[in-house]
Amino acid sequence: MEIVTLEPLQIPKRWDASLHLEFTKAPQSSKTILSRRDHIGPLLIQKSLYPEGDEVCHAVILHPPAGIAGGDHLKIDIKTYPQAKAVITTPGATKWYKSNGFLSSQETRLSVASRGHLDFLPQENIYFNSSNAHNLIHIQLEDDSSMIGWDIAQLGRTASGESWSDAHLRNELQLSINHRQYWIESSVLDSDDLSIGLTPKLGPYSVMGTMWFCGNQVSEELLERLRDSLLWSDTLRVGATRINLPKKNGLIIVRGVSSEVEYLKDCFIDMWLRYRYEVSGIAPLPLRLWKT
Repeated sequence: MEIVTLEPLQIPKRWDASLHLEFTKAPQSSKTILSRRDHIGPLLIQKSLYPEGDEVCHAVILHPPAGIAGGDHLKIDIKTYPQAKAVITTPGATKWYKSNGFLSSQETRLSVASRGHLDFLPQENIYFNSSNAHNLIHIQLEDDSSMIGWDIAQLGRTASGESWSDAHLRNELQLSINHRQYWIESSVLDSDDLSIGLTPKLGPYSVMGTMWFCGNQVSEELLERLRDSLLWSDTLRVGATRINLPKKNGLIIVRGVSSEVEYLKDCFIDMWLRYRYEVSGIAPLPLRLWKT
């Protein structure tokens, strides 16, 4: 009788990764330094960069596996201490792969202390077919801190002619001032009831994004000027609203949908460059990564 040897069942390796960054204003100096950098698993940054001079510290978050697979759980915690100024971005799109029945998640917590500023400018999330994803961004500010950020989602690999199918996405944004919550936005999308182009949820669009401006200078006048620059066409539709916050703070929320991720990303980049100085007092400077 022939003995058949069975290969052991290959269970895909899953990551529980975390990254903790702290930015501090150096004593007796205007320089912002990366004062703490801790990571577990394949989530890290190479080094701090200063393309704008010492006042603003840039960090590029790297995820060497190049994507989030089923069962991966990533946690990112970024703290900007009083008067520190930082820019956070990623070198490329974050890919959310087929889940194989497991939930994937990324939890990002962003904290900006008094008179600090943070630009949170990651490239887009691409949610593959059969992905099961939960993406949470929680923002904690103080009365006199400021922030500009965005979150962009592409449903399916449209460049490969793929429509989003057999997939689920829960996308959440939360913002608090002095530990009191003022903005909660939650989207739950399921491909079974979201055939792109057949339901009113996203209409014919496979890309959606949210951008926010928060700080003492985020006024009604800024909203009106920002609205004048927004685009509304067959390929890109963008709108904006404003929420009053404590002590003359303001929050402008920009929401957009598009047929191509580059259209929406270019729109958000243009708004960041146009209004960054007014919100933060920092002159605009395009990131080198956007040119590669």
